[in-house]
Amino acid sequence: MIYLKDFKQGKLLYEALDSDIRIGILDELLQKGELNLAYFAKRFDVSNGAITAHVKKLHAAGLIDISTSSGVRGTQKICSLATDKIIVDLVGLRQAEGRVETAQVDIGHYVDYDANPTCGLASTERVIGRFDDPACFAYPDRIRAGILWIAYGYVEYLVPNYLAEDSRLEELQFSLELASEAPGYAAFYPSDVYFSVNGKEVGMFVSKGEYNDRSGTCNPRWWYGNLGQYGKKVSIVINEQGSFIGGIRVSDTKVSDLGVCATEKIRFRISVPKDAEHCGGFTLFGKGFGDYDEGITCKFICAR
Repeated sequence: MIYLKDFKQGKLLYEALDSDIRIGILDELLQKGELNLAYFAKRFDVSNGAITAHVKKLHAAGLIDISTSSGVRGTQKICSLATDKIIVDLVGLRQAEGRVETAQVDIGHYVDYDANPTCGLASTERVIGRFDDPACFAYPDRIRAGILWIAYGYVEYLVPNYLAEDSRLEELQFSLELASEAPGYAAFYPSDVYFSVNGKEVGMFVSKGEYNDRSGTCNPRWWYGNLGQYGKKVSIVINEQGSFIGGIRVSDTKVSDLGVCATEKIRFRISVPKDAEHCGGFTLFGKGFGDYDEGITCKFICAR
């Protein structure tokens, strides 16, 4: 599900849908399931290059997933639908009053961690320290990290607090790109990734696997092909109706349960417990890696 409470969030979506061919691609996928690029080129009588451009727009908007498949005819790019619903919450948008503040937190700016092998982190220039050595997560260079991964444990961030003394927090939003952390790599390697704010669990997202069937669109050229290449965009919304991940209500935790007060610290934790049903770790993508070239986006909706 794609859930929009801000028109600006839908810019890529609107652009992707502004094409008869791209709408046709979505319709074909809806009717037939997974299809390759050659099928679309023949179906719409356009060049392979043109179809590739259309598919990239649909993928950037979160409407389709792209994977690769090897067969007798070589490697093929396979497309499938990435979502089953698109919701634009006009009522919620109209009712949002007061200030809206947005901040980006780089993924290397964590303030606490528990990293367990397989683990590591890298900037766009190089690997920071050594592979599978948790001590490297304390290196000063870690603030420049654009990607990090752990088999289990957590990373925790301090989120900028935009709440004023004379206002209340109506909604808190986070978005980030992540995947599982498989030994080697595996497209199917489920992992239960938990999110909490100020120690209060808000929900869990099941990552399906670690993806390296293609390079992430933002990855540096030197980035190793046998490591995670890109992830899925995960959106978290906490308001007075509960907590939502990808537009689906996942817990009863309300924004008023988080203990967010003006001038106080706000801690956001991403974790995979060792005893999770699916302990598949996580790979967190930030600036210079993955498909989105951004860190953890935090949005405050405040009202007086």
